[in-house]
Amino acid sequence: MAADSTHDLLEKAKPRINKAAGTALVVGLAGLGTAAVLAAVVGVGPFFRSLLIGYILPFGLMMGSLVLLMIQWCTAGYWGYVARRPLEAATRTLPAMALIFGLIAAGGLTGVFEIGHGDTHAEHPNANLNEVSEHRLWPWADHELEYPHHEALVVDAKRGYLNVPFFAARSVVAFVIWIALMLALNRVARREDAEGSSQKLRDLGMQFSGPGIVIYSITMLFISTDWSMSLQPAWYSSMYPVIFGFSQLLGAMCLNAVVFVFLRKDIVDLSSGRNKKVMRDLGSLILGFVVFWTYISFSQYLLIWSANLKEEVPYYIARTNGGWQYLTAILAFGHFVIPFFVLLLREVSRSGKWLVRVAVFILAMRYVDIYWQFKPAFSPGRWNFASLETVMDLGAAVGLLGLWGFLFLKQLGKHDLLPANDNRRETEPVHTVSDDVEIAASHG
Repeated sequence: MAADSTHDLLEKAKPRINKAAGTALVVGLAGLGTAAVLAAVVGVGPFFRSLLIGYILPFGLMMGSLVLLMIQWCTAGYWGYVARRPLEAATRTLPAMALIFGLIAAGGLTGVFEIGHGDTHAEHPNANLNEVSEHRLWPWADHELEYPHHEALVVDAKRGYLNVPFFAARSVVAFVIWIALMLALNRVARREDAEGSSQKLRDLGMQFSGPGIVIYSITMLFISTDWSMSLQPAWYSSMYPVIFGFSQLLGAMCLNAVVFVFLRKDIVDLSSGRNKKVMRDLGSLILGFVVFWTYISFSQYLLIWSANLKEEVPYYIARTNGGWQYLTAILAFGHFVIPFFVLLLREVSRSGKWLVRVAVFILAMRYVDIYWQFKPAFSPGRWNFASLETVMDLGAAVGLLGLWGFLFLKQLGKHDLLPANDNRRETEPVHTVSDDVEIAASHG
């Protein structure tokens, strides 16, 4: 493990970090440029919709990293020791991501959609599944939009909550809280680097993290309702905020697995006992997160199906008709069945190559899941995969993910990749019974 030391690892990995950051920036600019060019053809309204959908994945990776950072402060697992620096780097992208969302929201809540081409929503037979505004990203912000009688009553009853000033205030407050948590936890980390490990600093990190996890849950309740659920303002689900928030943890854990292997490949021996056990732990955590994501996603479907309420059912009707049923099937197999059975194979988690492949595949499925959640709100019951609008959606997603990746990697290279003064440095990763047998046999 000598080569896996705190400063030595950074020096050896720095060239690949810089190269990856440059590639991410080029890809990001190319993706955003493609989406911007297509906006001249497809329209400004669909362009902002693409930006919102594309924003959610990097936002989730960032916020999931913040939660995992707080969780690792409250636990003693070795995985938290090796994950701390990437998690801290991801959280430091918060100010830039707040600015990007501000630009998207400003365009989505003003009349900018009147510039460009309209979406011929009313021409489609499934248009009555939910109303889509031609002038606002969130339909409740368009007071000229007409709803059917029952939906109009529901939306009007929510006007005290769903209004532009209150929406903006909630988003600003949420970002301020998240940035404050990020600054506090990163400051504790810098103090630990300078002063050395102490129970006082450990307790300080836990004092921020314990309440911070609760605060995150509360803020994400509002944010998931505002940014996503209110795209269909008559619809509601008590499970959706749980799905929205927990999906961020799954994405961040997959990102952490990719970064762990990326930083160490060809620099240290990933087949060595400790590194192999860390990958095993990461694979086990990802497997557990995949199973829980499936549980809460199916729970939402089961509750809505069994209740069969007029306000709830259109959510799934819009996502199981007009081509969306194929994406639903892809999501079921790609987000659960395939990764579940692959991660059950013990050697997958012990191989850096296979762990990265599975993690990247799940991250791709995370975008599919986000697309499946958001896009039908704008195209209910219809999906034309081979369209310029779909290409624009992908371009915006690649662009924003590439831009975030650049910011993340630049932050990652600023500090040693392993915290030298973390008291978990000498602890042993959790390992399986079979590992105990192998170790005992080797010593015998």
